[in-house]
Amino acid sequence: MMIASEQTFLQPPEVVEAYQRRGYWQKETLGESLRRWSEAYKDHVALTDHRGEMSFAALDRRADRLAGGLHELGITAGDRVLLQLPNGANFVALSFALFRLGALLIFVLPAQRINDLDGLRRNAQPVAYVCKDRFLGFDYCAMGVELVARHACLRNIIVDGEARQCCNLDGLDGDPPTGVAPRPTEIACLLLSGGTTGTPKLIPRSHADYAYNARASVELCGFSSDTVYLTALPAAHNFTLACPGILGTLSCGGRIVMARTPGGDETFPVIARQKVTVTSLVAALVSLWLQQREWDDSDLSSLRLLQVGGARLSPEVARQIGPALALLWQSDGTM
Repeated sequence: MMIASEQTFLQPPEVVEAYQRRGYWQKETLGESLRRWSEAYKDHVALTDHRGEMSFAALDRRADRLAGGLHELGITAGDRVLLQLPNGANFVALSFALFRLGALLIFVLPAQRINDLDGLRRNAQPVAYVCKDRFLGFDYCAMGVELVARHACLRNIIVDGEARQCCNLDGLDGDPPTGVAPRPTEIACLLLSGGTTGTPKLIPRSHADYAYNARASVELCGFSSDTVYLTALPAAHNFTLACPGILGTLSCGGRIVMARTPGGDETFPVIARQKVTVTSLVAALVSLWLQQREWDDSDLSSLRLLQVGGARLSPEVARQIGPALALLWQSDGTM
């Protein structure tokens, strides 16, 4: 897949005009959206992770300072950046920082390894790689060093944690650049296709269309400022990002709770403690959660909605969800 110019994926002007006229696409970028949400919700808690809480205003400021630091490293509009972080506040803040710069995020799942990243390098020519130092026993920093040695296009490794010879994420801080204004119809990010063989394909999403994706999902799922959304699956999934996910929750003033792993041993206590109302799982994880509920008695009564995607959920498993997870089961068999 060639990404020689961001203009490659822009819709024809007549399509853009029609989508804007109908209200599907708004005339703001995702980075501008966070600014608007911050002004609306200010000191309300935007997200909670293993380190603590962050308000909408603090998230907005952090995204600005990160954008400034990234810009000082030489990352500019149109540059491709591989983002491979576990769930947490840094994932969210960095995403909005790069949205504001007009850089193209490539969301990489924590489970992906060097063969996948090699393929992404060939397709996208990224200039930077952002990773955790270590996560679940794997050394991402070492993989980044190997990537740089293999590929001249990679100029920067940015590490969340012990950076060794790389750039430390906590040290990225600068005044946000002036005169940087990506257009809503330009590409905001490149999502990775699913599948089990070959290098993942890159799926371009513009600021305007991805924001609409999240807004439409919010309306469908009934999210509001009372929503507490548990990010159990990796945040780099489209499901977790914008269906309604992280973007949708923030857009209506709800709160994101970030779990680092999706298993019930971590998520059940988090649901009970944070009074989570919504989360998203793949079908295989639903079965694991149901197995754990056979002996786990965590208070999950705050849950109102469980989204299941990625594969068909059997009717037999679906019927167990309501009683096991304390979800309300309607008479028509839906939740």
